Amino acid sequence: MAIDRSWGSTHLERSEIFRQEFKMRQEEATVAQTWVNWIGDIPGDSIRTAVSVNSLSALEVDTWAESTALPERRMDTGQFTFSIDEFKGLKVALTDHFFETSFQANQVLAQVVPEMKRAHDVYMETTFLETINNGQTANDANTINGGKHRILASGDGTSAPADSLTLSDFSYAGYALSKANAPVQGRIAVVDAITAHNLNVKANIVDVSNNPMWEGLLTTGHLDGTGLRFVRNIYGIDVYVSEFLPTLGADEAALRMYDGTDATAASNAGFRANYIMALGGDASPVIGAMGRQPKLVSWRDEDIETEYHQLTQSFGFGLYRPENAMTIFSSATAIA
Repeated sequence: MAIDRSWGSTHLERSEIFRQEFKMRQEEATVAQTWVNWIGDIPGDSIRTAVSVNSLSALEVDTWAESTALPERRMDTGQFTFSIDEFKGLKVALTDHFFETSFQANQVLAQVVPEMKRAHDVYMETTFLETINNGQTANDANTINGGKHRILASGDGTSAPADSLTLSDFSYAGYALSKANAPVQGRIAVVDAITAHNLNVKANIVDVSNNPMWEGLLTTGHLDGTGLRFVRNIYGIDVYVSEFLPTLGADEAALRMYDGTDATAASNAGFRANYIMALGGDASPVIGAMGRQPKLVSWRDEDIETEYHQLTQSFGFGLYRPENAMTIFSSATAIA
């Protein structure tokens, strides 16, 4: 066998170094499940049937007079119905050959369950955020007690980027929610990242005359310790950012800004849905039921030397209180 006698030979050089840890993708936090009005006590033999919630209306007083009987009044009743209609599962297969040839096989195995759960959580997050948009009447203002609950953002291209969310939209949202008797406590907004940026650079928010020592921005930054909520609170509404918000699939020509003005863009298809809503128990706009809690099973097939890990669950969402939720569509590209 020939020997390479030069000391510069690549035979003695290390060609590749592996780090023990994996480079994992950075992940958007999923928190919307905590905003659902979850109901329990779902019988195991009825997870494919409709779930109904009975409701009662309020009573109003009458004028009484001496020796005159008051009219009989009864509360009107209604029924809200939704279904457990999401049946989702995920199965991962790992072969013996993989374990024998990969020096990081055990690390991969350790990530299987967290990543399976993460995939389910992302799907639930996306489904939750679609529920409000899908539950509203498309191409309509969805007016309740005089307040519009489905509008376009009012950015005019001058004082704010065209078709972007403005402070006036937040003010109107507070008005619309109050007209619908939504609770004042627990009001939040879930907005797109570009909307968050446009709000952060608004002069009347960061102006030094209103914030001479840059309090908050220097001490805590724009986000709190969870990485989710803005320290800033706009007109009593806490602002969250999400990358899972739905977009408008088709143009809704009848949609207008809160003051009746049309959008700057010729079409609003592709606009991002931003939500402003009131949360808290029975007031939360989205109701949910879990048919099957996340169930993990593992087994092995000796015939093909493969082990399997499977996660399944079922659930359903419904827009339970449309009066407590507002959708404001904004441009997904307009930036200040």
